[in-house]
Order: sequence, then C-alpha cells, then structure tokens
Amino acid sequence: MFVIVAAGALALTSCSKEYMTAINTDDTKTSTVDPNNLLTTSMLQTYGDFDMMDTYRCYITGFVQYYAGGWNVATYAGQNMYKDDYSRKLWDKLYSVGIKNIVQAIEISKDQTNLNAALRVYRVYLLSQIVDCYGDAPCREAGKGATERILYPKYDTVQEAYEFFFEELTECVDLLGTGSDKITGDVSSMGGNTDAWKKFANSLRMRFAMRLSSVVPDKARKEFEAAVLASGGYVSTASDNVLIKYLSKSFTFYQGAVDLDFRANALSETLWGQDPTSPSFVCKTLYRYMQENGDPRLYRICRNYLNAKRNAAAADGCYDLTDEVIAWGEAQRAISPDSKAGIQPNDVGEAWYNNWPVVPEDKDLPTLARLVKEDPNAGYDKNNYPARLTRPFINIALEQANCPGVVFTSAETEFLLAEAKLMGWAVDGSVESHYKDGIRSSLDFLNANYSIETMSAGEIDDFVDAMSLGDNPKEAINLQAWILHLTNPIEGWANQRRSDYPALKDRRSVPEEANMQRGEDDLRIPVRLRYPAAEEENNNAEFKKATARQLDDKGVYSWHSLIWWDVAETHYYTD
Repeated sequence: MFVIVAAGALALTSCSKEYMTAINTDDTKTSTVDPNNLLTTSMLQTYGDFDMMDTYRCYITGFVQYYAGGWNVATYAGQNMYKDDYSRKLWDKLYSVGIKNIVQAIEISKDQTNLNAALRVYRVYLLSQIVDCYGDAPCREAGKGATERILYPKYDTVQEAYEFFFEELTECVDLLGTGSDKITGDVSSMGGNTDAWKKFANSLRMRFAMRLSSVVPDKARKEFEAAVLASGGYVSTASDNVLIKYLSKSFTFYQGAVDLDFRANALSETLWGQDPTSPSFVCKTLYRYMQENGDPRLYRICRNYLNAKRNAAAADGCYDLTDEVIAWGEAQRAISPDSKAGIQPNDVGEAWYNNWPVVPEDKDLPTLARLVKEDPNAGYDKNNYPARLTRPFINIALEQANCPGVVFTSAETEFLLAEAKLMGWAVDGSVESHYKDGIRSSLDFLNANYSIETMSAGEIDDFVDAMSLGDNPKEAINLQAWILHLTNPIEGWANQRRSDYPALKDRRSVPEEANMQRGEDDLRIPVRLRYPAAEEENNNAEFKKATARQLDDKGVYSWHSLIWWDVAETHYYTD
C-alpha cells in the first residue's frame, strides 16, 4: 500500500512572508514522521500530481512538439500564449510538496545512511527539473525554512546548481550501501536496493554531464568519464531502468491533486483528457519523423479513435479505427493520387479543427457504419467525431493509470554513450554500436512497459539494421533519444534544447488561423518557463538578481532567453 504524507497543502496568497513560510517550512511534527513515507510522497508526485501536469500539457509537451491538436497545447505552447496559472505549476508544486518533503526527510534521517543518501539523490533529480525548465533557482537553500529558517532562499545560478548536483551525486554513491538501514519508501523499480540507487546516481551524473557538453566541454567530459567508472556502475540493462510504480485506479483529475493522492499516473490522466472533446493528438512533427524512417513504433504510438462513448474515469471505451482510416486513405489515393484522405496529423499551433481535414463518410469506415446502423441516436457520426478520428491520437496504452513514471532507462544511457564516443570521450564501444543498442532498447522498452501490439524480434532487427548514423551522427542520435523520451517529456524537452536536435517545425511557417489567438509576435519556440509571477513579490531580491542574469537577445528577461547550458537556437524545418 502506498502511504501519502502531506507536508502541508500550499495555499498561494499575495502575502510574501506567508507564502515563503508555507513553501519552505513544514507544519507537521517532523520528529514523528517516517522519512521513508516522505520519500514515497515525493517519488509518486513526480508523475502523480495532476495539478502539476498542467505545465506538461500546456507547455512542455507542446514546445518539444510531441503533441498538437488539443486546444490547450495548441493555444498555450503552439501560439506562445503565456498563462502564469499553468506555467508556474511545476515550480509551485515541486517546491511545496516534493522538494520540501525531501528536505525535511534528509534532516530527520541523518542516522539512516542509505535512506539519507537516496533522499539526497532524489532531491537532485527533482531540483534538476526546476533548473532545466526555469533556469536559476533555489537549490542549496530550497525547503530549509523549517530547519534553518531560510524563508527567502538564494537563487543558485544554473552553473552553481550543476556543481551542487555533481557534488551530491558523487558523495551519495560513496555512502549508499554503507548503512544497515532499509529504504522502505522507494516506490520505484529500484525497490530500495542500494546498488540500484548507485546506478541511478551515476546515470544522472552522465545525463547532467552531457547537458553541459556545449558550454563547458572539459568539465562535462571529466564528469561523464568519472561517472562511467564510478563505483556501482550505471543503468545499462532493462532490469536497471528507474520507473515510478503507479496503481490501476480510476482517474481523479484535480481532486487527486487537492488530496495529494498521487497513486495514479497523472500524466496519463492528462493525456487522456477530462472529456471526449479534449483528447491528446500526436503532433505532425513526431508522426512525420517516425513515418519517414519506417519506424515500427508509428502505429504503436499513434492510433485513430472514435471517442463518442469513451470512459471519463479510465482510458478505455473508445473504438480503434486505425486500420480502417489507413485503408480509406489508400483507397482514395488510388482514385486521386493527391488526396489527403487518411491519417492527417496537426501541425504545431493547430487545434484539431484548424486546417479542416478530409472527412470520411459513414460508409467509408465499416465500424462507423455498423455503429450508426445499430444505434443511430448514439451520435457516433455527430459532433464532428468522424473528423476528429482522422487526427492521430496517442495510443490509449500510454494513457493508463498504471503506466510507469519514466525517470531513467538503459536506452537513454546508450544514446549518451554514443554521443560521448562521438565527441572523443573515453568510453568503450563504438558510436554505431551504442546508437543501435539505444534504438533496440527503446523498442524493447515500449514492448515491455505498455500494452501495445508487440513488435516482433524480426521487426526490431530490421529497423535497427536499417538505421544508420548518416552524415550527421549527432542528429541521428538525438532524434532517437527524442522519440524515446515521449513518455519522459521533461527530459525530452531538455535534451532537445541541449542538442538542438531533432529539428522542430518552425512555428513561424505555419499559416495563422483566424480562430487562434497568438500570445506574442515572436513565435520562436520558447526555451524556458517563466518564473511564477508571485516570485517577484515573495522573493523579490533574488528574483530581480536572477532575471537580470538571464536576458534574451533583445536584452529583456523572457522565455526566449537561453538557459546557461543551452548555447544556440534550435534547428528548424519548414515544409
């Protein structure tokens, strides 16, 4: 049974002292709280906080062009429409629950060596999400209101934050396994095993080192090579994957977040949507890359559903018409080669009803025709459902409440090793062997963790054999890493900005839609999230210093100002 321990629900107010006291202190009696329970809450919150997933839905998954077509992602990410209520959620919720719980647990577990080290590793992981999304942020002093009365924590620069990460991970690897205590609050695939936590810590160090490869290459190389050789090894096989475990339970949406009930995968909930008119459609960018490469994941990830009768509380109840939509498109092109009938994904910035699709008639899709005949009043061919089903949805297998929360996989490790070898760093193997092993591990991961149609060994072998590094190995490696991170979108966005690959669709080349309001004239893809508006009042001195350090190419603080490790604009493509 999962135990959820709240560190005090945060009620945001306009009073800066009250706010900073709430976000940095804990009103529980810490002497009676089991730090293992605090670890449980923090780990489950990673993907289990539906409220926090607003930031993913509206911004992160759209900026990295995994999703388009849904109104929220098309408006906020696709049209660069800033809304503080959505942009701030990741910052507010991680600091007020996950990070605060972890910091409290670290303080009261000093006599539990293994647990204390694991807590410190997970604090680094959570803080890295804040830093990689927002830039300079409280790290060393975060959540220390209760222990040290630090109500207005210093914003560490990104460079300082990464130094802290490397220090913590290195120290914790040496500590893990030296105590006699048990890590009973671990609700991940690591299961409290200290050897697994060592591999996780070293793998994070490799990820963070690669993040710095363009801004401080010598430092990045040093940290990466040290992590590869560090005691305990790194995540190298599927059995080493770090995945948060969630339960198969009814979706509770925002009420679950209010109750701090994080037992279901809230990213799945968010992707499923709260009603039949707000599903998650796959962006044309993702669809196109997989289609062009003959990727066997294409129709394992993208499906076409008739959603008229789908279940609101769980990802089921819709009719899968994918094969029929494909067959209809092929039949239409046999008559007219230029026909756009069939699967028609949305571009970034488009809602599903923009650039209106070619819509099948009832008779074109046997299942639709049958359902309408059986129950003509059910509305299967009403409310534009036949138009919606021409847009590729994310497979409902990736929207289940018990989908794993992806933290780190061996596939990511292989892509990191491939790029490290490409840069001449001291790692074993070849660029090509790590690249191909990464692709194979990515497909195996999808097979093993989601209820999709299994990709056969032959399919996987054929695809891996066909994939080459080509003329731009860095692009090839990071395209595959980007597809892998579909189920870990916060890392997908960070790595895409770091590597600038794959090239993303230039939003400026997509025609403006009359019924979509643009949030700003500069339609370059934002490269960070903006600080919560309340920070300017609540921690004004640190806010002012941090924003002054992070200016864009026009000399102002904005979400177009590059984070320290992001040294160049992304690569774009246009049709």
